[in-house]
Amino acid sequence: MAAEHIGRRIVSGELRPGTTLPNSTELARQLSIARPALREALKLLAGKGLVESTPRRGTVVRSPDVWNSLDEDVLSWQLGDSPNAAFVRDLFELRRIIEPEAAACAAHRATRTMLSDIENALHVMESAETKSSASIKADVAFHLSILVASGNGFLMSFAPAIRTSLTMVFSFQRTVCPDRDHFVPGHRAIVDAIRRGDPDGARSAVRALLIKSESDALTGLRAKEVAQ
Repeated sequence: MAAEHIGRRIVSGELRPGTTLPNSTELARQLSIARPALREALKLLAGKGLVESTPRRGTVVRSPDVWNSLDEDVLSWQLGDSPNAAFVRDLFELRRIIEPEAAACAAHRATRTMLSDIENALHVMESAETKSSASIKADVAFHLSILVASGNGFLMSFAPAIRTSLTMVFSFQRTVCPDRDHFVPGHRAIVDAIRRGDPDGARSAVRALLIKSESDALTGLRAKEVAQ
């Protein structure tokens, strides 16, 4: 896909901010695609804030401060094969800002259906093999369900970023902390607080889980780097 090829080159730094891309004829030739397909790819990248087109300069790479960093594609391209420690720390800093308050809101606002979605995700985590895709998907679904249960549309808008980044982090985090008793009780504490309508308890339970999860993620990342 042309957009992914160009996007990865931009976020990796191969194409630096201010770089003017080749004209459409030459770029289409380099990518072996038709010019209409290239126009669509550039339009997609422009929507993500990675490039902009001007009448005189052509298509220019934009600086990272204007990228849509929460876009799922941009996140995925930045992650590449594996995140680095700085990414993991930034992710958990963002989660500490968002998720405790989302859980507190959920304790006030969660409907029976919303609570059922959170509980179902916990049930899968309790029963599935911890390194399986089912367990990882359930863990991601658990956190996304809490964002939905918050009833706050702005908080819910972070769901794509959290889904993409957590899926990657859990893939190596679980290799060093495979025991479900290591992480399930922390999730259960969040559910219990939301179920009893305790916003302070929900907030505290999420914070405690995130402290442990960040430590596990960094340990897993170091183990992955050593193994490579």
